Amino acid sequence: MQRFPSLLTTLAAGLLLSSLPAAADSVNIYVGYADNLRPSGFFPTPWLGDPNVVSQTPPSESFDSGAVRIDNTGTTPVTITNFSVTLNPGAGPILFNFWTPLTIAPGQTGIFTQSASYNFDSSDSGIFGGGPLNIDPSHPLGGCTNPADASQAALCAANQPIVSFDENGTLVTTSDSAHILDTFGYDFIHGSTDGNESINWNLIGTGVIRGGGGTGTPEPATIVFMGSGLAILGLAVRRRAAK
Repeated sequence: MQRFPSLLTTLAAGLLLSSLPAAADSVNIYVGYADNLRPSGFFPTPWLGDPNVVSQTPPSESFDSGAVRIDNTGTTPVTITNFSVTLNPGAGPILFNFWTPLTIAPGQTGIFTQSASYNFDSSDSGIFGGGPLNIDPSHPLGGCTNPADASQAALCAANQPIVSFDENGTLVTTSDSAHILDTFGYDFIHGSTDGNESINWNLIGTGVIRGGGGTGTPEPATIVFMGSGLAILGLAVRRRAAK
């Protein structure tokens, strides 16, 4: 009689485990901006044409474009479908969803950027339009990099660019809280000293590393997506502390 509850417990545990979804593949998500129109522009690294990089975009185009990078750190291929980026979600959404499915093998990087010259010029669609706000020595890029104006900060928080896609059938939705895809809320060729909009790869949800020709990418924390229909909103991953 004492073994019967234990048996029920074991069966219940087995049923619970069998009902849980299997773990999907592990991916890291980055955002950046590629600009080779201005003299000091650069591409984030790695970029189109580099080893183990797959994309629907040829590397020979002229670029003024936001970019999203997905690294497959798992052991099986991942297929990315229904990829989209939404800018200004709280102030009149602007949707980009022209990308075709992309399969990323283990160890490969997939890059989603313009599919033709300038059709993902996401800096032109910021919430502040054509010019920066509240430029000061502490926040030379202005816009969403400057927290001094409370109303402006609230506007930035409510309009974080949204990256969404299905990863092997699993819905993934995450926010670019640093406003890298819309270059901090405005087209900062109007406010920067060199007109260059290039931004290095930044793990989505982290702060900004702008210069350096694609160097200085923060160390990733692996993101594991589990279960069909899982949505991750406002992903924020801290950088690993330097040893």
